[in-house]
Amino acid sequence: MTQEHDIRLVGLAAAICFLSSLTGFALAHQVRSAAPQKQAAWLLLLAFVSGAGIWATHFIAMLAYQPHLPTSYAPGATLLSVLLSIAGAGLAWKVALQGGGHAGLLSGCTLAAGIGAMHFTGMAALRTTGQLEYSFSEVGLALSAGLVCTVAATYLFVTTKRSRFISAGVLTLAICVIHFGSMAAVTIIPDPEITIPPSAINTAALTVIIGSLSIAVLGITFAVAAMEARLRRHATEEAERLKHFAQSALEGLAILEGDRIIDANETFWHLVGYDASQTSDQLRLLDFLPCRPEQRENFLISAFQEQVLRNATGGMIDVETAIRTATVGGVHREMLVIRDITERKAAAARIAHLASHDPLTGVANRLSLGRFLAQSVTNASIEKPFALLCLDLDRFKGINDLHGHPAGDAVLIEVGRRIQSCLDEGDLVARLGGDEFAVLHHTEEHPHGAAVLAERIIDLVSQPIAFEGLSLLVGTSIGIALYPSNATSAEDLHKKADLALYRAKTEGRGILRFFDEGMDRQLSMRHSMEHDLRMAASRSELHLLYQPLACLETGGIIGFEALLRWTHPVHGSVSPAEFVPLAEDTGVITVIGEWVLRKACQEAARWKQPLKIAVNLSPAQFGTDQIVDIVKQILDETGLDPGRLDLEITEGLLIKNPERALPILNQLRALGVRIVMDDFGTGYSSLSYFRTFPFDKVKIDQTFVRDLTESRVALAIVKAIIGLGKGLGLSIIAEGVETVEQMELLLAEGCHKIQGYLVSPPQPIGHFEWLVLDPLSSGHPCHGRCDACFERLRAPTGLRSTRGDIMHLSTSRM
Repeated sequence: MTQEHDIRLVGLAAAICFLSSLTGFALAHQVRSAAPQKQAAWLLLLAFVSGAGIWATHFIAMLAYQPHLPTSYAPGATLLSVLLSIAGAGLAWKVALQGGGHAGLLSGCTLAAGIGAMHFTGMAALRTTGQLEYSFSEVGLALSAGLVCTVAATYLFVTTKRSRFISAGVLTLAICVIHFGSMAAVTIIPDPEITIPPSAINTAALTVIIGSLSIAVLGITFAVAAMEARLRRHATEEAERLKHFAQSALEGLAILEGDRIIDANETFWHLVGYDASQTSDQLRLLDFLPCRPEQRENFLISAFQEQVLRNATGGMIDVETAIRTATVGGVHREMLVIRDITERKAAAARIAHLASHDPLTGVANRLSLGRFLAQSVTNASIEKPFALLCLDLDRFKGINDLHGHPAGDAVLIEVGRRIQSCLDEGDLVARLGGDEFAVLHHTEEHPHGAAVLAERIIDLVSQPIAFEGLSLLVGTSIGIALYPSNATSAEDLHKKADLALYRAKTEGRGILRFFDEGMDRQLSMRHSMEHDLRMAASRSELHLLYQPLACLETGGIIGFEALLRWTHPVHGSVSPAEFVPLAEDTGVITVIGEWVLRKACQEAARWKQPLKIAVNLSPAQFGTDQIVDIVKQILDETGLDPGRLDLEITEGLLIKNPERALPILNQLRALGVRIVMDDFGTGYSSLSYFRTFPFDKVKIDQTFVRDLTESRVALAIVKAIIGLGKGLGLSIIAEGVETVEQMELLLAEGCHKIQGYLVSPPQPIGHFEWLVLDPLSSGHPCHGRCDACFERLRAPTGLRSTRGDIMHLSTSRM
């Protein structure tokens, strides 16, 4: 070979061959990773570089061949050899890139065939003054050796990650074996009769062509090398960035090769509890996800599914797993994503607990009771009855008002605990809201077992409750309904237990009552009355009575209190003690209260005499945000002087929300109306009220006035209230005065303003027309001061004064 070839050109041919092969493998990787729409262009470039490199290798080697005869090359065959080289290389690469079980073998065979076809077509293009003779055995040996090498090169590319330099070196060896092995098999026999045609390409022109192609291949090689360097930098940066993101991820991320973990982030290693340096590339899925191999496809899917992870210490962790596809190092891999859901499940459990339990006491809530009650109704039978106990606490409001909400909360918590301690397995206690509880009780001793449980609860709840050094006392009343004997549904059972509770509270606190059918009739009656009360104002069934207020100093009437009455079309006159609580329970009191205020102001506005008009405000009215606007609107509508309007409020209204009450009272006083504390002494009376709230008058409750002549305690209380009023500059009014003796005692203590049946019972305003419009209409020159006028005022009571000289009543301004 060294005698027939220029060894320098042979070395150049080998170098060109290796560079083109190396560039080809680099471009093949680019084709594989390129977007589908760009793969065809990259494949064409790959075919050109590989085919041109093979062709240039052949013809540089042919230039190195020195047969010592003149040589040239036929243009057509030479061109054909180039095309065959490019086509063969392109087809071989396409087969290799498509993959498959035999891709390495098929692409290697295709490439060997392309190289052989190019070689012998190029040899056919050789023009010299001699004849070529081949040793076919040597040609076959060269082609076989080349085939083995091409198959080895493509197989390495298809199946392994080995360095492309190795693959390029093996392919270079294959090309050189085919070329030089085939050249060793040829012999040129000189023949003077053979001439070289003028159209043949001489070696100088061929050198230019080969040089151009070689330069093109080298240029592409350098361009690809630069591109690969840039891509490597980008890939390195991207890998670092992805690694940073992966390490920062809250989820555990692991790259899989089959069932084997080949890489993972820190979160993953923390979850599984293994040391990455000791177990990386050795840990398998079954080491931490306990499942049988056949179950793998059931949970390693793209959608997250809950699993239980077993860590290195054997602990179990609730996780979600999913499989994602990721390209790692140019290879598509499965990536296992593991998300720790321990806190989420704990939070869900807490939310579920909160959804079914009272957050203050920890017992079940109304929703949970409804669910268990419905289930009990479904499972109940004559042989398996159950009872529902409804409870609310006695004296709880007073504890809340006097000691504040923390004390009330402590009471509710302790009561819930005490009730829970009374229950048997399968029973349920629930807080329905406020101070209301319910107990679902299953017992075979029906109804005796429910009564025993209720008595135990009443006894236990009534025991003192310690709170910040105080001993708080509450009690409970209990209503009991039985299923299925008292009800046909859960809702019906609850309603009837409530009715029994209502009966227990009305008959005496701290007792239990079972439901009976008479309670249903009472409920129906109550519902009917509620409906009728809502319609009462529009049906003109409501009306006002007026009770005068007298001044003992002047002997005159100073005003009236407006009192609401309801005449039912069927039941007749309904006591305010019955319908006012009903109106407060249903919320209709706000509408009725506004009607009373407007009606009373309209009436007072038409009086000729500037007498006072007093109207009660209910807590519900006072609790609305519009109360000040409503009072102002009514005063504007009626034209009543605000100074003539007294608004009476009770202590309970102040206790409920003193921070809210103060600004409202100040705004009402700013309108010019007067504020009166009604029923003073009957609630949780506190001297701080007079310091905090802007009262103008105080009314002594009739319960103290009634006992003035029989009780020294009542007299002492009345004296104290009168003295307090004088000291604070407040006007004191005694209500419920019915006897002369009561009047004289009050007068002796300095209380000069009274209201009650001694003066007059509540009457329609028409009874007082002669007084409020024009005292002269009485026909007496005394202007209403004489005993006859006084008797006319008091006539409906049937009372007669033995001290008529004290009571000379007339209209007078306060």
